[in-house]
Amino acid sequence: MNLIRLSVVGLGVAFLVSGCGGRRSNSKVDFSQMGPSINSKRYANLEKIAAKDLQCDAELTPQYLGENRYQMIGCNTEGIYELRCRMGQCSWMPDVRARAEFDLGCPRAQLKTSIIDPVTTGVAGCGKRATYRAIGTTYGRSWTLNSPVVQDEAPAAAPAEEVPVPTTL
Repeated sequence: MNLIRLSVVGLGVAFLVSGCGGRRSNSKVDFSQMGPSINSKRYANLEKIAAKDLQCDAELTPQYLGENRYQMIGCNTEGIYELRCRMGQCSWMPDVRARAEFDLGCPRAQLKTSIIDPVTTGVAGCGKRATYRAIGTTYGRSWTLNSPVVQDEAPAAAPAEEVPVPTTL
């Protein structure tokens, strides 16, 4: 009886080690090309966040942008997410453009971002610009407006050359 029980336990451990019954791995994503911090659990979490954020039930296509930044594409839209880890605890930073879209009154596709420092990002588009700061804990982060929304000044039009009016005597 002990030999049968030991055999069943050994078989169960073998299945877990080989991947049968362990964590589900996402076969459509090659994690070796997705950066050092990603794994199947973190990727599944990213897919869930991006599907909700992009309002897309279709399969999303991931693209690794470097430095733990990932672009998720689907339903004719895209979002950029960053995996931030601190002492082994990781969380996904949402796309700052989702917040800026509301504040600047500009479609996400027209917004451009520039990283100012690890917690501050600038967003510009539709003739406006603003600065955002990452806030929150390791378990939940978001972006908050850190400056007034500024209207970019359009370059002044060059004055037309004045044409002298002929005079008659």
